[in-house]
This record gives sequence, structure tokens and C-alpha cells, in this order.
Amino acid sequence: MRQPRLSIGLPVYNGGDYLAQSLDALLGQTFEDFEIVVSSNASTDDTDDTVRRYAAEDRRIRLVRQAENIGAARNHDVVFRHARGELFKWASADDLYARDLLERCVAVLDEEPDVVLAHSWTAAIDDRGELIQAMEYPLATDSPGGRRPAAQHAVRR
Repeated sequence: MRQPRLSIGLPVYNGGDYLAQSLDALLGQTFEDFEIVVSSNASTDDTDDTVRRYAAEDRRIRLVRQAENIGAARNHDVVFRHARGELFKWASADDLYARDLLERCVAVLDEEPDVVLAHSWTAAIDDRGELIQAMEYPLATDSPGGRRPAAQHAVRR
């Protein structure tokens, strides 16, 4: 199997309520050279069935099922270890994405070799899709010294 340019790691526990929307948002991206590695952390809802249904329709999706709950940190490690892409992105079962998010992030990484991280600002929405709150990215990723300077959106080597 060909190596994808980007691996998307989606660790999940009982994410069935929103997982289909998140997978639709990822599969609807304008950038398509990716795989989605989902690690179900012994989910007891319809998470696994949802992933299997999507995987049957799109071979870029792989399910890794944990027989017992291994905790969030280890579940994150599982998807990272199963990733085959040159680039990696974390995803969550309740995330939505602009259609061009992956394309724009990969373009920044391609155009600027000293950039090692590309991310977007986020917002919280309610179950109707209405904006609740725009949120600042919580990590100071734009400064080698760890302090947050004026709004910059790239980490340089």
C-alpha cells in the first residue's frame, strides 16, 4: 500500500454521537492524500460500527480496536504508532474542519521548510452548529522561548 502524505490520528472513546460528522469533514477535504487511523479505546457505543461503515466505503480509514480501555494518553500513542504518513495531524471525534484546512496547512509546511507545525484557530459550537466561543490556541507554538508574542501562526526550527 502506498504511503500517504499525511496521517490523521483519531483516538476515540464512545464518540458515536459526532464521529460521522467529523469523518465527513475530514473526507470532504480538498487535500486528499491522507489516511485516518482511528483507535477505538474499547468503545461501548456505536463508534466501532460507524468507523467500520466508513472504512468499507473509503480505504483511507483504518480502525484499531482496543480490547480494553488503555487510557487517553496510550490511545493517542496507538494512532501515532500506526501512522504511515510523512506528516501527522491529531483529530477528535467531535471536531469539524474547514474544507481547505489540510490543504492550507500542508502548503505552509511545503513552502516554508523551517516551519514544523501548522494549525488553525478553533471555535466551540453547540449541537446545532451555532458558534459558542472563538478560542485562542492554548499552546505557545509560535515562539521558541515558549512565550506568546504577537499573533504568528507557524513554529520555525
